[in-house]
Amino acid sequence: LRTCLVAAGLKRVVAGQIMSILSQDLRRQTPVELRIFLDNDGHDICIQSPILNQKYNRIRLPKPLTEDNLPAIKRILAFLTRDELLHDLENQVEERTAELKKERERSERLLQNMLPEAIATRMKDGETIADHHEATVVFVDIAGFTAIARDRSASVVVSMLDSIFREFDAITRRHGLEKIKTIGDGYLAAAGLPEHQIDHVDRAVMMGLDIVGVIPRLREDLGLSIDVRVGIHTGPVLAGVIGVHKPFYDIWGDTVNVASRLEKNGALGRVHISDDVRQALGGRFHFEDRGPIELKNRGSVNTWFVDWPSARAG
Repeated sequence: LRTCLVAAGLKRVVAGQIMSILSQDLRRQTPVELRIFLDNDGHDICIQSPILNQKYNRIRLPKPLTEDNLPAIKRILAFLTRDELLHDLENQVEERTAELKKERERSERLLQNMLPEAIATRMKDGETIADHHEATVVFVDIAGFTAIARDRSASVVVSMLDSIFREFDAITRRHGLEKIKTIGDGYLAAAGLPEHQIDHVDRAVMMGLDIVGVIPRLREDLGLSIDVRVGIHTGPVLAGVIGVHKPFYDIWGDTVNVASRLEKNGALGRVHISDDVRQALGGRFHFEDRGPIELKNRGSVNTWFVDWPSARAG
């Protein structure tokens, strides 16, 4: 714009003074749109903007522009317009790119918090998650919590459950299992997925025993009369991600159903396992024959209670 004023006949000092005053006005309220044009008779350069000093809305030229110098002024104004447009577009592209980067990073963090890391990575690559695994499933139910929650406020109930499930989460991570979800006061986890673990049965049983073992301390810390039942079964599992809004990683199949029924038919403070789990463990734990029980869709099956070996328990 200074170049335009000088080319139109203003002295460089005067043009510099005008630009200094205009810049001060503009800095207070940028960004702002300016319209710069010549009046019809070529006597004035007009600058239209709602925030500028009215003194410089119309800058009188020393002499009218002629056909000789008018093309040069128009070229300068045209260049100014193109340059500013390009600069504005570049800024918009940079700002939008930065916004998209932040949004992508936020989405990736959310995925990593909601899903196993390996699954989140595959989803970012556009995969549909639907896998078959040989896994061991653990169901944990907090017995007595429904009655406890009935007489307490929502904030107290949530706080208590949060404390309990934080302990369960720590145990789950320690043994390398994948937490699948909580269902009310129930807790579901699995070993052997989303990545294969050759010792998934052992990991699941140790996790269940450690959860039973932490309950006495939780009773004392929370002042609650609670206990747990744990059911564990091993076998084929289908795993996948469901949903676009709030997607979650879940598991299905007969193995999941049997583990749930073992929990429901178990005993307080005990880890109740299927005969398949018993056979996979060999002699590394202490077992108590539960005898045959009736399981839905399975009929009569032999099950076991499992505990640490006496040397470990001591």
